[in-house]
Amino acid sequence: MDGYRLKDFRKSLQMTQKELSEKTGLSLDQVKKLETGRNKLTSDKFRDIKKQLGLITDKSENPLRMMIDYLRMTFKNIRDIEYFVENILFISYTNFVEVASGLYGYNSSLRFGNIWLLYYFDAETRGNYNLTLQLSGQGCREMELYFENTGLTWQSWLERSMVFHEDTNITRIDIALDDLYQGYGNGSKHFQIPSIIEKMNSGLIKTKQFRSWEHVGGGIINNENFDAPDDKGVSVYFGSRQSSLYFNFYEKRFELAKKEKITVEESLEIFGIWNRYEVRYSHDTAQALVMKFIEGHDLGDMVRGLINQRLSVYQGIDEKWGSYIPDEKWQRLFGNVDYLKLTTQAEPYDIMRTVRWLYYQVSNSLALVKEYDRIVNRNFLEDILESGEITEVMEKRLENVRTQYAMLEELELKKQFNPTILMD
Repeated sequence: MDGYRLKDFRKSLQMTQKELSEKTGLSLDQVKKLETGRNKLTSDKFRDIKKQLGLITDKSENPLRMMIDYLRMTFKNIRDIEYFVENILFISYTNFVEVASGLYGYNSSLRFGNIWLLYYFDAETRGNYNLTLQLSGQGCREMELYFENTGLTWQSWLERSMVFHEDTNITRIDIALDDLYQGYGNGSKHFQIPSIIEKMNSGLIKTKQFRSWEHVGGGIINNENFDAPDDKGVSVYFGSRQSSLYFNFYEKRFELAKKEKITVEESLEIFGIWNRYEVRYSHDTAQALVMKFIEGHDLGDMVRGLINQRLSVYQGIDEKWGSYIPDEKWQRLFGNVDYLKLTTQAEPYDIMRTVRWLYYQVSNSLALVKEYDRIVNRNFLEDILESGEITEVMEKRLENVRTQYAMLEELELKKQFNPTILMD
């Protein structure tokens, strides 16, 4: 490692060589020799210096979980969509249903659960055989079910897809880093998203290359405030949605509580996520990230490195030296050198959105009809339930559920009889 990296690092903290010497236990002469290259700066030495400055914690278990949470990629000159589906996605073509769509200028689409394929039904007339695959967060989880069934990983599948068509474009990929809940009474150990607002306003966060930032929500910072009335949590954004790089940091526990109509404390116990840090790569940055990933670069290092490059977060200013003091909780998340594994969480398609809607919007009305039936000795509720019909589209959705749940059960059986087959 070149000595100038230590010099640049020291200057980024606005430290003098003398201050670095006193805070790390190195002699002033040693600091000078390391910065000029007269003494070799090893990775271990650099890591030790950062640790002495509080930039790396002793916590061995990384508190972050990393997942791919959105993917959009365009394949060019796809003339046989059925072949593509079965040989690139490894999904039976018969699982997909055609849906009218105007997304991204396309005029047709195929959908299987939350896995979308966008194309032109008049491709021959247009002379445009582009095909775009779009996976939402849930779509990524459903794709991971097929990865497990075929023995693939995100890295191997992306590599295979890029080799299949060299001119494939990755137009967007989102990486989600979840700060996992550390248990009741340990809220103070987590970095608090609302503190970003205060730090930005007081100059304790330095940004690079971002022209704008904004936040939604606000309020008091309370580590154990599980159920503040009407609290939807705080979201902080860096960059713009139209830019090639966009950060979205938010209090995931509040979002989950609102979505599931449960308390925040219940959300933490069920889902185990405190905050989520999303990094959205678009266009050239998305393409570059995926290319490096399939070439063998560590995805966790690249994402955390980018966050550290763009944002420097401090706790305060050293009264004696006037230099910045790194925020320890932030460093626990993004300064940790432990390996950060890409996690998969295969989940089959379900209709829980419909179930939740019935539960929260219709159940009271059904209870009313049931009681009315009892009073007047009628069977309106039974008639209502029997009058419903499963449409062709609904039957297709149910078939998707049957297919994916059967696959999940098969995988679980394989794991029982072959312990080497493990879910990430």
